[in-house]
Amino acid sequence: MLCQPAPKKGLITDLDGTLWSGIAGEIGVDAVSWSQEHHTQTHGLYQQMLGHLASCGVLLAACSKNEMATAEAALARRDFFLSPESLFPVSANWGPKSASVGRILDTWNIAADAVVFVDDSPMELDEVQRAYPGMTCLAFPAKDPAAVWNLLGRLRDLFGKPELTEEDGLRQSSIRASAEVREMAADGGSSEFLRTLEGTVTLAWRVDSADKRPLELINKTNQFNLNGLRIGESDWQRLLERKDCVVAVVSYQDKFGPLGKIAVLLGSQLGPKVRVSHWVMSCRAFSRRIEHHMIDGLFRHCGAEEIEFAFEKTERNQPLREFFRAVGTRSGQDGEYRISRADFLASCGCLPHRLAE
Repeated sequence: MLCQPAPKKGLITDLDGTLWSGIAGEIGVDAVSWSQEHHTQTHGLYQQMLGHLASCGVLLAACSKNEMATAEAALARRDFFLSPESLFPVSANWGPKSASVGRILDTWNIAADAVVFVDDSPMELDEVQRAYPGMTCLAFPAKDPAAVWNLLGRLRDLFGKPELTEEDGLRQSSIRASAEVREMAADGGSSEFLRTLEGTVTLAWRVDSADKRPLELINKTNQFNLNGLRIGESDWQRLLERKDCVVAVVSYQDKFGPLGKIAVLLGSQLGPKVRVSHWVMSCRAFSRRIEHHMIDGLFRHCGAEEIEFAFEKTERNQPLREFFRAVGTRSGQDGEYRISRADFLASCGCLPHRLAE
């Protein structure tokens, strides 16, 4: 109760024998079942649990050794308790499930240890577990109703969180949009393509102390994270009260829809220099040059000539390191990274989105 683990972010589920009873490719999509009439209601309860998780912002995907057309037809049945749109992506093929799981993780852009994999086959569970030791792999015990009930309770505990935010409701749709953005960007020039998104980056320089989202971003983001340092709620409030505090909470939307609040930058101003102590951005916002807009906005808002970053290398913050290299950030002997206004403007080029403050 006092030290709750971070909730999991995504669940990958098997189809045949797990999401429904029966093998759709053998008995047909109309014969698979999840009803009390067929004594297969445990599958229906599982579908309902996944629907609840999806409504709470949990990412859901399907991974099945199957024909894609067969899987899609079964998922489209009108008596299905789970909306097919809640499952993205759906990976149905005859290759190893670990390979399909890897492609799903790439699409979601999250780490394996934030994901739960559910399958009725001990062999498939073992294969995925060996490929991703940090993933939580759980068996679906279809013929043991009491064990299924316990599984549902375990899922509730793994994904439970004390409060839901607006961004939780946007997560699944924004993942779809991000996948489409990456696919479209691969077909055309990145800068030209980003301008067609009609995006708006909103920088809020004041923080509502009752808003839990900025602190949540700092304490759960790993890949685009300046140093991996977390902040307790009381420390967060004290930092915001400091006179030299500089904080920006960033929201974004484009023609694909809103992403909500997706980035936070926290630091202090020391004359013509700003020292950034925390900087995080959700992986859902990658590949849109939002980070460039943030640094440009920070220079302008503070009238600074130089920004200093309290950077520390972590196992996962490679995306931030790549950004620093791209904009020519310098590393000093004290380990700090610095960039001047002139160097940044020379390297960032034209920014693609409209800015609102």
